[in-house]
Amino acid sequence: MKSLEAAQFARNAELQLGKIIDATRQPGGFSKLSPVQRRLLVAAILATVIPSDGKILEIEIQHFLSHLRQRYQFQIADQKQAMDLLNEGLSAEQLQQAAKQLQELLSIEDRMALIGMLWDIALCDHHLHPAEEALIHSVARHAGVARKKVIEEQARAARANAIGR
Repeated sequence: MKSLEAAQFARNAELQLGKIIDATRQPGGFSKLSPVQRRLLVAAILATVIPSDGKILEIEIQHFLSHLRQRYQFQIADQKQAMDLLNEGLSAEQLQQAAKQLQELLSIEDRMALIGMLWDIALCDHHLHPAEEALIHSVARHAGVARKKVIEEQARAARANAIGR
């Protein structure tokens, strides 16, 4: 039983967001992350937009989890872990570090899709808070997504959420 507990403890330690971020700071660190750690890093970036306006709404959580299921094939256990990311969160410095790593992790099309998901989560409550907008533009800038593409993704998300109709 001890080895099972030790294995679970090691798995939890491996998945701690702080350790994932720290690993990305090392040269070639991103390539050393496991696929689970990479997916959690992306989920953590998505999760940061939810509380950025000072409130956490159920509709935002539902959009967040929907994107994780559809785009990143998160199962129930993965979704529970992703929900923990809302509580643990990323500091502004950690978010910047994680966003910089996206160029190594994702193609430009996938980075644009991620920015689109951020917009979708931010706009699903039919209100765009300046903090949400600033966060998305910061992530996009650090991830190497052109401002024009960011604005295109914002417009797409606004249409999908029936904003301005």
